[in-house]
This record gives sequence, structure tokens and C-alpha cells, in this order.
Amino acid sequence: MSNLLKDGLRNLRRRLRNKPPATDRMWKPSWLPKDFDCRLESQVHPHIARERAELFLAYNTGSTEIEVLNWLHSTVCLTKPDSILETGAADGLGTIALASACRDNGFGRVCSVENDPAVCNRLESTLRRYRLSKFVEVQCSDSLGFLRQTDHRFQFAFFDSMCEIRAEEYRICRDRGLLKGIAAFHDTSPYRTQSLSNLPPEALHGEYRRQIHELARDPRTSGIFENRLSRGLFVIFPNSTD
Repeated sequence: MSNLLKDGLRNLRRRLRNKPPATDRMWKPSWLPKDFDCRLESQVHPHIARERAELFLAYNTGSTEIEVLNWLHSTVCLTKPDSILETGAADGLGTIALASACRDNGFGRVCSVENDPAVCNRLESTLRRYRLSKFVEVQCSDSLGFLRQTDHRFQFAFFDSMCEIRAEEYRICRDRGLLKGIAAFHDTSPYRTQSLSNLPPEALHGEYRRQIHELARDPRTSGIFENRLSRGLFVIFPNSTD
């Protein structure tokens, strides 16, 4: 056996040893493509005990929990928005969840704003693979710049870009009248910095939480929902008169 082949086998065995085993929980939402294997959130992302990460599923460290994605899909199916904003694409699972809901509704379109050209290219390829391209407009752009200039109007928004700019993204949408529906923010757990060493810094994460709570007190909103489990989800609801 050649040294090259031996090295290849050695590297493969190392990767397999370091790969968390797939969970024995068999639940998968119907919109999730079958080739996305889920693992326990506690296996792929650091958490403290009170976040109960072992009760959640995830694809990898960077992706949103499956339960949160399923909430996005279900909420879009319930509220029937024509236009949806997503900031930050990562592996594209959030886009798949939102676009699948548009497909299931029979109408609607997701505007996914991502500033990394490589991520945008992968996302477009992923959407073609799962036949969801017609439900998504990929904007390869800085989200703040895009939102300051766009004429798009949205009835639902999922803010999942860099944590330090998500509140500003929402503020621009609110002040320019771009968003007339629900705003959802990911990674809002108050315990996040207790398991992630300086990623983000405690002061930065605290400022993120402070800003979204302050924005939720605006008279143009009607209430909030906060889930502190796993990575956290914070939702701001609009006034029913909007």
C-alpha cells in the first residue's frame, strides 16, 4: 500500500472518529431534504445545561436548529406572507425552510441577503438541487446597504446575519416601512457567552439583546415571544392595525 493511500485512510479514520454520531431521534420535518442528517444540538454546538440543547436537533455548528427552522416554516404557512426577508444564509437551511413554506402555500418569495459570494453561489446551487429557485431571490450584498436602498416590502423577516448588526437591520426595516409583519431574531439566548468563550464578547452579545428588547417597546409593535432554550429565539410582533 502506498504512503499516499495510507495517509488518506488515516485521515478518513480521524474524521470519522471526530464526527458526532447521528441522533437516534428519527423525527424530521417533511420540508427538510432527506440528505441532511440531523444531530443533537448538544453534540454540534457548546451550551450550558439550562439551555437544554439535548432536546434540539441541528445539522451542524453553523446551521439553525431544526425546531427553529420548523417554526419558521409553520409560521409562514400560517401567516401567508407574499414577501419574506432573510439576512444571512450559511448552509441554506433557513432559506430552504422559508422557500419550502412558500412552495407549500403556492405563492410567496424569499429575499435572502448574504454578503459572501461563495455562500451565495452555494445557496443558488442548493436551491436548484431542491427545485426551490423560483421561490428565492438571492441578494449577494451587504445587508445594511441593501436595506437602506431597496424598494422591497416584506411581511415576515428572519434576521440571522452577524449578531452585532441584526438590530440595525430591523431598525432600518422599521424606519423605512419595509417590514409590516413578524420579525424573528436568532442566537438570543442570555446564556450564550457562558459556553462560547468571547464568541461573541459578553458586552457585544448583551448589547444585541438590549437593542432588540428596546426595539420591541416601540408603539408600532404589539408584543414579543422569547425562547431561551438552545441558541435562543426572539420574536417581535407588529400592531394588528399595520
